[in-house]
Amino acid sequence: MKRSGAYIAAFGLLAVILTSSHPAFGAVVSFRARLYSSVAGAPPYNVKIDVLEFSAAEESLRLVSFMAQGDQPGFYAMLRSLNKGNMQFIGGLGLNIKFNVAQEYETEKGVRIVLMTEGRSAEPGTNKMFNVPWRFLLVFLDLDKNYNGTGRIYEDAAIGATPSGNITLASSYSISKELMNVRLVK
Repeated sequence: MKRSGAYIAAFGLLAVILTSSHPAFGAVVSFRARLYSSVAGAPPYNVKIDVLEFSAAEESLRLVSFMAQGDQPGFYAMLRSLNKGNMQFIGGLGLNIKFNVAQEYETEKGVRIVLMTEGRSAEPGTNKMFNVPWRFLLVFLDLDKNYNGTGRIYEDAAIGATPSGNITLASSYSISKELMNVRLVK
């Protein structure tokens, strides 16, 4: 009897956590931001970033396993099958970037959200894809407890991973772009 009471309490706590006001649970999590190009004098762009769902730990660990084994066909097949979010340029600029990986983890100051897809340009007017294996477009959003903050975009990034499967930046062959005034859309 004591054991079933503990299970009921644990499930009750889990239900409270999953239905709390944490923006990652339930519906799409949306952010607005201003994207500043690495090109001097270029105007900033308004963007909307939607996280449809965060990657499951098993997905991240499986991708890391493919990468560690050097299994490009397996890695890219799995990566391309995932749809975790997108970034749209506001104002009819026509660029929509699909993200295959979306991770969230706590930092000292709040939360970091990492979004990843195959290497490509993140700027309207350019449609270049990077055909170099193991190069990715990475977006890092560094947010406070209210999910507001800044971010960086790396278009041609080499990645690494922590033992728990969190994607990290190993190096970048292009200058990063800045996301300023990142804010949660309610």
